[in-house]
Amino acid sequence: MTQKPTIVCCICETPLDPPYTILGQRAYCAHHFALVNKPHVGFWRAGVVQIVAMGLFSALVAFLAGFLGPLDGMALLAVGLLLALVPSLIWLVFFYQQDRLEPEPKHRIAAVFLLALLLADVIGRRLLHEWFQVRVWASSDTFTSLAAAILIVGITWQAIAYLAVRLLVYATPEFDERMDGIVYGTVAGLGVATLINLRYVLDNGGVALAPGVINVVTLSLAQASFGGLMGYFMAEAKFTHRPAWWVPLGFALAAGLNGLFTWLIGEVSAAGLSVVYWRSLLLGLGVALAAFFTLVGLMRRSTEVTLRQSGRHS
Repeated sequence: MTQKPTIVCCICETPLDPPYTILGQRAYCAHHFALVNKPHVGFWRAGVVQIVAMGLFSALVAFLAGFLGPLDGMALLAVGLLLALVPSLIWLVFFYQQDRLEPEPKHRIAAVFLLALLLADVIGRRLLHEWFQVRVWASSDTFTSLAAAILIVGITWQAIAYLAVRLLVYATPEFDERMDGIVYGTVAGLGVATLINLRYVLDNGGVALAPGVINVVTLSLAQASFGGLMGYFMAEAKFTHRPAWWVPLGFALAAGLNGLFTWLIGEVSAAGLSVVYWRSLLLGLGVALAAFFTLVGLMRRSTEVTLRQSGRHS
């Protein structure tokens, strides 16, 4: 007779005896089930703390830029590359930590991030700059630039984030709760953001520190939030009965916000910021923050729904 496989806690791997406590497809020992099932009010607080911390980080870099004076050559390029990578890493850690039911495998996180980054470089940049050549014609008037930002730029970046999640994790056993869609979506968005920020630095031979850090921090937040919103729609479609248009709706919403954000910050340059640039950047930041705090609410809701649906199974 075939022996039934041993059920273990998904966190501590302690062998369990029936009845098993299950969340989604994961089994928990009594101790860890109590930890994940206790009331959790920290999503909003964590989100606010993260925003404040990133604001302080930006302010510190801007202050150091004024204190150190202008940089040039390899020093400016090295600092610019560092600024392109650090915000994405900080946001990646933040979103990863919000999945308190069970953090996703780090190799899956890394794979989604790298695939999104590579697709953004190999496909995204070529579509935008070589095929559509958006920079050549899109700025002819306001309506044209907005339409190009949404229908070409926003859709391109969002499609890359979607493909990274869909190809690597959507159909795997690791994608087994609503929060997973948000986590993997934000990771894919950060892969796209990292490539955009790296090209922003390299194409300008480095960046002026004050406008540079504000731009890359805001863009990382925005792309992560748009990816997370799309991932939420993908997870809802997988775990609940949703109509066929549900995922396209989520994709269109995220792509539209992505394009609007891109259009708003399009006037920000590496050379410096005028009043118009500050206005554009602040409006873009407003879109990013609205998407982020919407995502924070969805993270809390996704965790609560998973906990309500938990049960004991023999």
